[in-house]
Amino acid sequence: MDFEFLSHQPPEGRPLSIANLFEKPLRRTGGLFSAIAVALAISGCATHAADPAPVESQVVPTVPDDTEGTAAESPNVISVSPNVVSYENYRDPLMPFNRAMFRFNDVVGRFVLIPLGKGYARVIPPVLERRVDSFFDNVATPIYAVNELLQLDLEPAGTNLLRFGINTTVGLLGLFDPAKAWFGLERSPADFAATLAHYDVGYGAYIVLPFFGPSDLRNAAGRGVDYLLNPVPYVLDNPDGFILLSYGWFHDFAFGAEDFETLLEETDDPYIFLRNLHLQRIQRDAAYRD
Repeated sequence: MDFEFLSHQPPEGRPLSIANLFEKPLRRTGGLFSAIAVALAISGCATHAADPAPVESQVVPTVPDDTEGTAAESPNVISVSPNVVSYENYRDPLMPFNRAMFRFNDVVGRFVLIPLGKGYARVIPPVLERRVDSFFDNVATPIYAVNELLQLDLEPAGTNLLRFGINTTVGLLGLFDPAKAWFGLERSPADFAATLAHYDVGYGAYIVLPFFGPSDLRNAAGRGVDYLLNPVPYVLDNPDGFILLSYGWFHDFAFGAEDFETLLEETDDPYIFLRNLHLQRIQRDAAYRD
């Protein structure tokens, strides 16, 4: 499997890595379920928590995009796979909650979501898959635009607003992307977690979210805000809006379900492994921002 770690703005196309199994659905649905973690996140983000570092030092491991270097070059990390490092003695203050939530996610995933996702991914035609992708990318565009405005990044905010207007009308509610095809207007994702990072808010503690899995308090709070910025709840009453956003999350999850099942089968402690994946993504994001 390719354990690739991407920043808050991954390139176009379906994510094929375990790390992005959760990231894209979270970003596009605006944190549908993560709003329940906002109360925890507010208390965690009230203080500027330090970004996680491997072992006991503040040395940031550098894991290259290719396979020429390994994490073993650093004395503070232990190689787990060509692209995954282990964080020893990482302080996990929410571990009792996280372990319980992980077990819940594991049971729901193994017996419900993964079987349904694998079946869905096998039967949906590629052309329909692309249309659904395009629709939910368009739905999330106002989230991107508002967060770019909050970051005072005016050009991509304006581009996203233009994209939303064009694709919602000419593109038939976003089923098609004439903004890019005809005018060269590229999608520029941004979320409230990135906005908080822009203003130097720390990650806070690691937390496992129901259904969505690995996260941290800053991202959990950010996803709750992104949900408030999502236009779907304002256009459709519940339960219709909830069902639509749930379907969008499931659509993205389905195409990584088989990889996730393989991960669960091949990992001795999936909780620790997924936590390491999340921590390494944090380090990779920090390296990109630098």
